[in-house]
Amino acid sequence: MKKRSLLFLSQVKISMSSNTIQKLREYFEHFPGIGPRQAQRFVYWLLNQEPDFVKNLGELLLALRSDTKQCNQCFRFFTSSECRFCNNINRDKSRILVVEKDTDMENIEKAGVYNSLYFVLGDIIPFGQTIPKNIRLKELFGRIEHDSQKELKEIILAFSATAEGDNTCRYLEKILDPLVKKYSIKINRFGRGISTGAELEYLDKDTLKNALENRK
Repeated sequence: MKKRSLLFLSQVKISMSSNTIQKLREYFEHFPGIGPRQAQRFVYWLLNQEPDFVKNLGELLLALRSDTKQCNQCFRFFTSSECRFCNNINRDKSRILVVEKDTDMENIEKAGVYNSLYFVLGDIIPFGQTIPKNIRLKELFGRIEHDSQKELKEIILAFSATAEGDNTCRYLEKILDPLVKKYSIKINRFGRGISTGAELEYLDKDTLKNALENRK
């Protein structure tokens, strides 16, 4: 009887362990660009790390939300006391550059080729599909409406050189057209010096500079 109980407990433990591995793998598969094989490698890599490393990683993940703020103007995430872009009096307020995600904005900022304002749209608009729920169209419209009554003179659409990126630009040009006409502001796209299929977050300084200078 005792042997059967031990065998049962052992099987339960293995089952729970396998279930945890499977669940964690499924979570990793939600990460951008991560497939089942890579997700599984992440799980087993973590299992081979020191307990303190895994513990610290878990604590950082828990703190990520509580320690991070989101700007109510540009919607970028930050950990400082205030948004260093929207609240910076030294930045040019006459332009807003609209990007898909924070990493696109960070890459442009790192290149040092732009000194105006940003807006993080949150997603792109794919062909023939429902507009993603997390895309900030209403917020963008409100931001443009508000800033156009002050210093805003130009909207720059900066998206990856993909079919989805082009589709997003066309859609934004269409819905923002009433504001563009109402306030006599310009709306331009990044210049097409970007190779087809290139992701904005990976472009180098010179490419970003040329795309910005040749916007139209």
